[in-house]
Amino acid sequence: MIDLSWTKIVEIEKPNIKDVVLIQGLPGLGLVGKLTVDYIVTELKLKKFAELYSNNLMLPDGKAGVIINMYGVFELPRYEFFYHKTPNDDLVFLAGNTQPVSWAQYEVSEKVLKYLIENFGVKLVIAACGTVARGRDREVFIASNDEDLLKEWATKYGLRISSEGTITGAAGLLPGLAKLYGIKGVSLMGPVGQIYPDPIAAKLLLQLLDKMFNLNLD
Repeated sequence: MIDLSWTKIVEIEKPNIKDVVLIQGLPGLGLVGKLTVDYIVTELKLKKFAELYSNNLMLPDGKAGVIINMYGVFELPRYEFFYHKTPNDDLVFLAGNTQPVSWAQYEVSEKVLKYLIENFGVKLVIAACGTVARGRDREVFIASNDEDLLKEWATKYGLRISSEGTITGAAGLLPGLAKLYGIKGVSLMGPVGQIYPDPIAAKLLLQLLDKMFNLNLD
């Protein structure tokens, strides 16, 4: 069988980080994950160290092409890797302007994991995303690939455990696949209401991540 898939990781620099916590925020429900990670990257002026390109990263309408910004400059759909060191943790933030097509979600998620594991080591994967939770607009929901971590964080941070249902896209697959590599994974979900995109849900996740990792966000 001929493999027509193409994925390329361009490394800009090799940061001095190890046993990282990966925090992912990609486009999804309410753009909650993307708003969360993009804000952290901008607020902390994080340095980009790598980019991932793939023919599985399509435009929002499902076609291949480039994205033109407000200044007329275009760029390929891509993932971007940023890093941040705290006294206790080395953090990697994964941002992006699109998600892979559905049949390539596994492949692209595994490329991300393998790149980070082989070069730096990964101790935890966190996916920031949104969930439909009308009437619970002040609660952050949590699901995990590890039952002990699930209970610990739900109690420690006052999170509501998400029971049943599904988490689609990279927000579910990346922490899900992490278990195959012996890595704990968590999905943190902000409650999306009537607003799209939903900055209120993103703010809840920002406050939570700030508390967890002492990011000193404004």
